Amino acid sequence: MIVDLLKLFEPESEGLLRQISEHVDDEVLQWISMADYGVDADRHLAALRQVRHTGTFPKPMQWYPAEVMELIRWSEPEDPDWKPGQTGELGHWMRAFSCAALLRATREPWNYSDGLGTDSTLIQLVLSLCALPIDFTLQAAKFLAWLLLHSDPDTADGEVCAYGLGLFWCALKHPAHFADQNLISLAQWVFRRADEIYESPASALRRADAASEGRSPRRGDGLRQIVINCQKQSSWEVLALKFLDLDLSSRSSDLLVCAQTIGEGLLE
Repeated sequence: MIVDLLKLFEPESEGLLRQISEHVDDEVLQWISMADYGVDADRHLAALRQVRHTGTFPKPMQWYPAEVMELIRWSEPEDPDWKPGQTGELGHWMRAFSCAALLRATREPWNYSDGLGTDSTLIQLVLSLCALPIDFTLQAAKFLAWLLLHSDPDTADGEVCAYGLGLFWCALKHPAHFADQNLISLAQWVFRRADEIYESPASALRRADAASEGRSPRRGDGLRQIVINCQKQSSWEVLALKFLDLDLSSRSSDLLVCAQTIGEGLLE
């Protein structure tokens, strides 16, 4: 069922990185290349230019340019004291490019994994996309649908829930492309998978109580665990507040409930 649903989000593997790359100049790449205290900056820069120009990665890529992209992935452009990285719009271009590239590289033909979990990469990408002056969310939705489609939806790894939440957020901005009912179905899948992966004794008890009383179980108990298990907890909490602040008055009431459930669940 999830495979058929994801196909409705027009999965596309290359568009997001390509579109971001069109707005990334050499200054952005030079700042990224120097993230490791300037060590081997020239080699990192050459590799970064390859990614920007061709959308492909050196083999192997674990050091050039992954090392500096990972460091920028952790950056906080809103914090003037955070190093390495830059503040403001420049910092968000650096982070968006690095995160989009790292996520694309996790699938064939590179099959790259940094071993730290891609949930942090995902949430940092989403927040940088929110901060940039150009709207990339349509291509981001298509890319995340592709990324999730090329994951194992039944895995016990919570990264699939993170991908689903990112897809929901980005697709939510484009009602002309993605129907409310498809977004609702996606949210329900995320709720179910998060509860299955992260079910706690307390949530299991609530589920049993609801079943014994003939009530529907509460949805989204596992959402908070996505935040707790991520190294960028504060970034997920920022996105939670954005969900709660959305004006969805023109959309379906069930979609509004889904967005509120996500916001509240990530914060609880």
